[in-house]
Amino acid sequence: MITPDKLFRKDVHRKIDTVIKADDQTNIFQEVDEYVVTREISNRLADFFEFYNETGTTNGVWISGFFGSGKSHLLKILSYVLENKQYNGYHLGELFAGKITEDIKLKGDILSCLRKTKSESILFNIDQQAQITTKSDENAILKVFYKVFYDHQGFYGFQPHVAAFEESLAGDGKYDAFMQEFAKLYGQPWTEARKDYIKPQVNEAIARACAVIYNTDPEQYKNYLFKWQSQYKQSIEDFALKVSTYINARGKQFRLNFFVDEAGQFIAERTRLMLNLQTIAETLYTKCNGNSWVLVTSQEDLGSLVGDDSKVQSDDFSKIQGRFKVRMPLTSSSVDEVIEKRLLEKSDEAKPELTKLFRSEEENIRTLISFTNSGIQFKGYRDESDFVNKYPFLPYQFDLFQQCIKALSRHNVFQGQHQSVGERSMLGVFQHILKEMDLSDTRTLVSFDQMYEGIAGTLRSEAQNAILLSNNHLGDTNPMAVRVLKVLFLIKYYDSFKGTARNISVLLIDRLNINLALHNKAVEEALLLLEQQSYIQVKGDIYEYLTDDEKDVEVEIKNLAIDDSEITKKINDLVFDGTIRDTKIRNLSNRQEFDYSRMVDGILFGKEKELKINIITPNNDSHDYEPYYTGSTMADGTLMMVKLPPEKRFINEVRLYLQTEKYIRQTQTTAVKDTITRIIYEKGKLNELRIKQLQATVNDLLANATIYMNGMVNRSSTSSDGRTRILETAQDLIQLAYPKLRLLGSATFDEAQLRTIMAKGELSLFNDDPDSLSAPEQEILNLLERRQNQHDRTSLSDLRDHFSRKPYGWSTMAIWCITALLFKRGKLEAKNADNYLDDKGMMDVFDNNRTWLSTLVSPQIKFKREDINLLKEIYQEAFHEINPHTEGKEAAILFRDKCLAELKGIRQLLVESDRYPFLKALTPLADLLHKLGVMNYAELIQNIRTYEDELLNLIEQVYDPILQFWKGEQKKIFDRILEFKNENLANFDYVDAPERSLLAEIAKSSAPYKGSAMQDAKAAMDSLAGKISDKIREERAALKEEAAAKIEELKNDDMYKVASADIRKRTLYPFEEIITRADRQQYIGNLKSDRNSLGELFTRQLNFLAANKPVPKPPEGVSEPPPTPLVRFTSFSKVEKEVRFGKSQLETLDDVDAYLSGLRKAIEEKIKDNYRITLN
Repeated sequence: MITPDKLFRKDVHRKIDTVIKADDQTNIFQEVDEYVVTREISNRLADFFEFYNETGTTNGVWISGFFGSGKSHLLKILSYVLENKQYNGYHLGELFAGKITEDIKLKGDILSCLRKTKSESILFNIDQQAQITTKSDENAILKVFYKVFYDHQGFYGFQPHVAAFEESLAGDGKYDAFMQEFAKLYGQPWTEARKDYIKPQVNEAIARACAVIYNTDPEQYKNYLFKWQSQYKQSIEDFALKVSTYINARGKQFRLNFFVDEAGQFIAERTRLMLNLQTIAETLYTKCNGNSWVLVTSQEDLGSLVGDDSKVQSDDFSKIQGRFKVRMPLTSSSVDEVIEKRLLEKSDEAKPELTKLFRSEEENIRTLISFTNSGIQFKGYRDESDFVNKYPFLPYQFDLFQQCIKALSRHNVFQGQHQSVGERSMLGVFQHILKEMDLSDTRTLVSFDQMYEGIAGTLRSEAQNAILLSNNHLGDTNPMAVRVLKVLFLIKYYDSFKGTARNISVLLIDRLNINLALHNKAVEEALLLLEQQSYIQVKGDIYEYLTDDEKDVEVEIKNLAIDDSEITKKINDLVFDGTIRDTKIRNLSNRQEFDYSRMVDGILFGKEKELKINIITPNNDSHDYEPYYTGSTMADGTLMMVKLPPEKRFINEVRLYLQTEKYIRQTQTTAVKDTITRIIYEKGKLNELRIKQLQATVNDLLANATIYMNGMVNRSSTSSDGRTRILETAQDLIQLAYPKLRLLGSATFDEAQLRTIMAKGELSLFNDDPDSLSAPEQEILNLLERRQNQHDRTSLSDLRDHFSRKPYGWSTMAIWCITALLFKRGKLEAKNADNYLDDKGMMDVFDNNRTWLSTLVSPQIKFKREDINLLKEIYQEAFHEINPHTEGKEAAILFRDKCLAELKGIRQLLVESDRYPFLKALTPLADLLHKLGVMNYAELIQNIRTYEDELLNLIEQVYDPILQFWKGEQKKIFDRILEFKNENLANFDYVDAPERSLLAEIAKSSAPYKGSAMQDAKAAMDSLAGKISDKIREERAALKEEAAAKIEELKNDDMYKVASADIRKRTLYPFEEIITRADRQQYIGNLKSDRNSLGELFTRQLNFLAANKPVPKPPEGVSEPPPTPLVRFTSFSKVEKEVRFGKSQLETLDDVDAYLSGLRKAIEEKIKDNYRITLN
């Protein structure tokens, strides 16, 4: 057995600088000597030295990598190598080159570089040096470069204007003399006093010392540094020139290199700083001819840091990429190689022992270190060599610990000086674990919880409070719980690794000879205890560490009271809404759907239905009592009981879901700090996941449940899907509850089928013999007859209620289709509001569920044969055709249809009653036909005798004669009489004839079709027409004769004779038009009117001739005579109208004298006015 002190080649307790700091130079030789050049580092260095040895290509190096990648260490080592200083008798560059054994070219490049160039390195952490400025200052990086450059020269870089003063003295060759003189005057070295330069004594000493070295008056240097401060300016150009001057002063092949640690973290997303860094590097390259390099480290690669084109324009981005052309991205993949070589390298004595151990335990190790398939997968030991190199650590621990630390860093769990991820080293954690371990038994392994101890001192107290508390309360009673909690803390934010019970158990394995069963049990008990005490929470099968705030929220959630009824309701939602989902159960044999009651632990949710599914949970007191299930289902044949398996976490998870939901709801209106808001949000997301997992659990529980029906366990369904199993088993419940459902067979019952039955009388729904009643029809008819014998009325609702329940279970549409069959067969009657229904009425009530209760159905009435025969006789006599039906219902329906058909024709006639008043006599018949047409057929058969005489009389005495009149020649004569009467109404006043009254009477007659009325009317019309024609001819001849006389009279007038041809034509035209129009005129009144107007027309035309009378021109040389007065014409009748007489009639001779005197006076006045008075 090998002892622990002989296990490793080097003492694991030796001091190792596991945190690399740019400003720490106390162990330079050890750092270089123990530096491990991994394959990845070797490849990156090969690229670097190729560029570094070729002056004129670039001067920027970007070293990127996250925690554990070694970027800061590499930067520091490069600064030592390139400077190649001597320590302990070794030149560090050459010492480093000696480590390169596999890449001969790289080794040669390093040695060549050291021979050709001399260099100085300025290594600094930019975040530490940036105390002189702020990150918000766009020139922050330039100020830091000035500072470190001044510091490198021994100047006071903390105050750049002081350093500039010192630089000026050095440039004059006076700096040493100044320091000597200042120390003599002030009594303290300048390098100590310069930080107090604002003191008056220091300022006075500066002035006096300058006066001495420059041999001038001290007054010239009074407040000299303040003058420097007021005039001091910085620029990238100036800085580069200063560096160039420094390099040139040291000869050819000299380089000054800047090594900037954590530059990427300092810049972050401040792209202006990135551009400043690029400009500094570019200007240094230009001004220094490639002899000043800038090497920086960053947790992000260059593309990630500035790759967003929305922040950096593409041309700027290209410049940055081009300047930092040498990229050295480092990963954490080789961290195990470093740790193995620096810390875990085994002694020659230990290697065979460990090899032997691996060979004997290889299969056991593979079994022990086996994670679940979910989440990221880690490899085991590759071989015995890998086991020897990594022992006592396990392969997964290198990668998993790195990822966990990264995730913890992103969530700010480290304190103050350890916040920078790059300042922590896995090497230190692994060394800490080895220091604390007892490796006297080589079967001992490192468990993952031990990693916690390596970082515990760097954690914020609030981040690890739960672990400290658990250690106080559980450390003695259940130390495994504390170990579990540490593991869960480490993996808390690394989402790719799943904290299942199995994985946690694997992480806690610390011995090869562990009893795995006892170990797993201890882990499960610890997890249960931690959950109960709210140290952790569970997301399905994944456990998660709770921070202090998370724990407080978790405790508050679990303290919320949730009533058992709320749990029951939630289980109802999960089972029926979430899993089964169907609100109805479909019978697979005929696709009929059945409502069912939803119950959980006997509590009904929603309305009670005949079929019942009762889910029994472990919460039920009778959950494990077998007679409870057999007895309940035996007593109720419509009940299915589903006994869920006793899943230990199900009820608790439902309760926790409700508590979380309630907590989130209550805190929505409460102001809480941001961290609590985030936790509440995460709780909400977790609850969303929990309800999905609960839903999946319910499905599994239903799939594995015990189902009882009819007093026994039902095993008809073997489905592994919970929903399918319930729905398949429900088929047996349907058959058990409704044994007469099978009577319906496989027939289809839907609205289309119902309409087909009612419209077409399709009677072969159940069998091929439409004349025989099917079993379902007989069931309905039997019920109707039984209820009728009991004097019970039966509505459609009664039918539906009876046959939808056990033992039938028929659907409403099935019941209606069967009822429709009976209705069409004439086996039942239906009435609504005391009105018996026909086919249309029956279909209407089927369609309207509001009428089901008021629609009564009963077996069909038995009619007397003599009533049916009478109905058919009346039909034949009234409508002059035979009613062929022998069944009373069909005969009555045909009678009604005929009444309505005749009614339609009569109503069309009644529309004409204004023109033909005698049609109004059809109104009583129309009313009667309507009454009979809408009458229930049974009532029609039973009461037709009442309406027989009225109907037949109206048809015989009114309807038939009117139809004969309407369809014969008499209607045509009647229409001609009306037309003649309307056309000659104006002429009747000028003809004295008795025929006028006869025509007026016939037009208004109520029965013109009776007797010789139409014959007499026609004769009167013909006689009157002759008289009117004679009168028209007489008036036409008189008019034409008088008009011709007026024409002749005008022609004989002197004015006409001297008038022009046009005036003559226009004078005669009105008279000629009257003569022409007289030949066309058919109205006596118009002829008389034209005749009476001739006198006035004659006078008007005389005035027309006078107005157009030509005036003869006087002979030449004779003066024009004075104009003669214009002669005008007026009629005697118009003059008469101008006579003013106070009476309307002449009563005495004095009246005659007075009137004639007035007339004479009017005539004389007209004559005096040169009027001629016409007497016709």
